[in-house]
Amino acid sequence: MNPSAEWRHIEFARVISCKLCTKATDSNPLRDDGENVPQPGYIGSKYRNVRVLLVGQNPGTPKSLSAQDLPYTAALRALRDEPTTQRYKELRTVLRTFIPQWPVQNNHFPLIESGLTLDDIAYCNIVRCRTTGDGTPRELLSKQCLNEHFVRWLNLLNPKVVVFIGKWAWRQGSSAVGAKGIPCAFINRQRSLSTTERVENRAQVVALVRKHHG
Repeated sequence: MNPSAEWRHIEFARVISCKLCTKATDSNPLRDDGENVPQPGYIGSKYRNVRVLLVGQNPGTPKSLSAQDLPYTAALRALRDEPTTQRYKELRTVLRTFIPQWPVQNNHFPLIESGLTLDDIAYCNIVRCRTTGDGTPRELLSKQCLNEHFVRWLNLLNPKVVVFIGKWAWRQGSSAVGAKGIPCAFINRQRSLSTTERVENRAQVVALVRKHHG
């Protein structure tokens, strides 16, 4: 499928309004009607030409709400309540200032070394909700979110290559990616890795991405 704007506003609103997981089934998700709403992700303006998808664990909880976080979550809620192309455009405008500060491309993924810009990639998490105390999502939460949203996004985005940010995300999502014959790798974030091992891991990821995004 072509990840055009025609489906994006509907799909983003679908994720934000998701109520599949409740406190009755799992107390792990951090959910409310304020800042803690499900976060769909990001699709760059040139993604359909490049089709590199980055996949993380789940959204982190800021220690304090920043000047960027408040407009971002407000834009998410606005799209949830009014799923229109205009609301989606407003969210994209906020994301253009918000995304560059995310640690994914600043600390974890070798964006520049891979010959990419933020416009070239898409990003989503296995689990779209924050978790209480930034805890690792539990099995039920992970499974439901993966089946409800992640597999769906794989079909919609049709990536050429997928890079998981961390081994946990890779363990959860690599089977779904492999079943579609999509090459994938993961950025190893283990603190016990030596500098040499980190360099080698990044080099392997860069080589895979460069091989498939051209």
